[in-house]
Amino acid sequence: MSILSVNLKHLYQRKACWLLGLFLGFFTFVILVAIIGTGKSRQGVLLAPALWMLYAGTFTAALSIDVLTKPFSYCLPGHQDVPRNFLSFIGLLLAFLWSLSFFFIPGLNFVETLPGALAAFSVFTISYWMGAWITFKFKNWPLIFAFPPLLIFGDRELNISGFIVRAIWESPLLIILAGILVNVSAWRYWSRSDLARKYCGKLWMGAFDPWNKEKTKKLVAEKEKKKPDLNRVLPGVESFFIAKISGTVSGSLRQYIWGCLYKSFGVGISQYRRDWLRFFLAVLLLLCYVGYLGAVGNVVFLVPVIIVANMNLNVYSNLLISGGRRERFWSALTLAFVITIFITCIVTAMAMLTMLLKPLLPELTLKDNSYVFNALNIKLFFIPLLMIPVVLVVRLIFHKKPMLAMFLSVMLFSFLFAFGIVRQSLFLSIDSTPFLAITLLCFNWGIFIAVLRYITMRCCLTE
Repeated sequence: MSILSVNLKHLYQRKACWLLGLFLGFFTFVILVAIIGTGKSRQGVLLAPALWMLYAGTFTAALSIDVLTKPFSYCLPGHQDVPRNFLSFIGLLLAFLWSLSFFFIPGLNFVETLPGALAAFSVFTISYWMGAWITFKFKNWPLIFAFPPLLIFGDRELNISGFIVRAIWESPLLIILAGILVNVSAWRYWSRSDLARKYCGKLWMGAFDPWNKEKTKKLVAEKEKKKPDLNRVLPGVESFFIAKISGTVSGSLRQYIWGCLYKSFGVGISQYRRDWLRFFLAVLLLLCYVGYLGAVGNVVFLVPVIIVANMNLNVYSNLLISGGRRERFWSALTLAFVITIFITCIVTAMAMLTMLLKPLLPELTLKDNSYVFNALNIKLFFIPLLMIPVVLVVRLIFHKKPMLAMFLSVMLFSFLFAFGIVRQSLFLSIDSTPFLAITLLCFNWGIFIAVLRYITMRCCLTE
């Protein structure tokens, strides 16, 4: 058995790979039905397999990273060429299989299909190698999963998939040449002799390490070691919270709540004050992008809600602390209310900023299509108020696996989008459905309070 064959066993020896395979297989079936059932003029179907290959590249490269970081792997003969062969074998095979779907597109003869299939093969390999490069370049490569939703929503207005379709059918030779160049460059990049020295013994995010709490803590500790001031609280922020904590009766509920707020927001506020300009510029660029997406840009109201899935309500602790069950319940409830109001104010301010930008930003014309900047619908401010308690319930239930809680939250919103529930709400306002919005608001917060009270009063609070 060759060394490559042994490394390919990683794809089926781990149970998590089987689950991921079933998940990708379902989307593969849906994409194939969409491609086979449409003609070559259909816009949008080719963006899906390109994104599929991008994720396949990141995951496959992450499996290679798991082996590269282990020093013992370089004691095996011929193992220095395995990352290159492993990535090339999987990437080229998957791109070839995806390109075969072009032969099933109705209404095309062999002469038309062959160059299109070769061009599509090049596009898919380019996307695959891009994902692999991101994994090898950045330790926090899982953040790539946060960008495709914006790309999918923007495809409706910016017609990115239409550009891919035109490039494949109208300029196949240029795409094929670009694919050859990228594949040759990738082969040389992963054939470097210093590849072993760069990654051997280094802490790097592997394929399933986002679910590994211990590995994540080690990565955070390494980052803090390189930047010792990263989690340091500024004197002004510390003085404010210490004054509030010292001004209350010792051992009281109020003192415990202020201590919980200090623990949760002290470092975050300090980091924001240090990098406020960078944060503002990033938000400004994001708003300039989503503003040209039309009503779909209102998805900005949902993005902070998903981030809350990683927030710790300080309910569980493996240390003997002064707070009892009552203190943990009220501090967690206060923290939930504060973060909800804070996020609601942030997204409302972003909506007001788009209203100021609307008369300043020009109309864009790309490929004979005009794009007008649209301000966010400020009447959708209630969406964080409505959805944050749902995410916090998931976080409380799966407190030991924060990445699983975030994944389940994303899947929940995906199902809601699939059934049109959230999608329709993005085009509505609180004026059109005030009774429904208030009813759902009371219901969601009631469920959160009930779950929080049951956990804090009845369940074991040690991790």
